[in-house]
Amino acid sequence: MRRFLTAALVGSLATVITTGIIGCESDPNPVSFNNIKSDLTPELMTMSERPSDVDRNMAVVGNINIRNMWNDLGRMWMFDRPSILSPYPVYGPSGIPK
Repeated sequence: MRRFLTAALVGSLATVITTGIIGCESDPNPVSFNNIKSDLTPELMTMSERPSDVDRNMAVVGNINIRNMWNDLGRMWMFDRPSILSPYPVYGPSGIPK
């Protein structure tokens, strides 16, 4: 019984100490003058865009660059249009004569 009481006392003492340490945690929303002065626009990443706007722009530009790479490869390997050396009319994938 004495061991049980000692364990309970040690456990409750550890809980009190832990709660006391956590209770002294700093404020997650500091509003002191120095904190405000150090970052006047915390919601902006660039001059006019939030981090989510920057991420969206990066995704759009990356997508366009990948699609343009495939267009460039098609032109490099001359797969962008059929040969004009044929004496017969050559139709492209759209059905329009080239």
